[in-house]
Amino acid sequence: MYFWYGLFRTIRHQNKGEAPIPGKESKFDAMILRTMITEGKTAQQIIDAFGIKKNNLKAHLLKLMQMDEKFYKIEGMEERAVSGAAKFSKNGLRLSPTLLANYGFKQGDEFKVSCLEEGKIVLEKK
Repeated sequence: MYFWYGLFRTIRHQNKGEAPIPGKESKFDAMILRTMITEGKTAQQIIDAFGIKKNNLKAHLLKLMQMDEKFYKIEGMEERAVSGAAKFSKNGLRLSPTLLANYGFKQGDEFKVSCLEEGKIVLEKK
């Protein structure tokens, strides 16, 4: 019931030329999504760039394929998506194997750790 009411309000505001309801804007941008896919970005990278969940990425991908009448494949869509959030605890900082694999790293990879600016840690593959 709430969904239909919200959809009705959005359509009504768009028809009157008013601004859409705050927080209800779509993050879908066909040009950016198409570019990221052709550049070979993984699902995790696209999810992080748009700030969306995997289900939203699937919906955006379907919408893009319908618009372009072309099939697109995004590497990592069949794998589990994970949050990029890590917590500093008494055992240190733990980055899950799934998160690292989603960014193209493999077990056994070695990293150089640096801090170029306050509040940012950079991992560089050796």
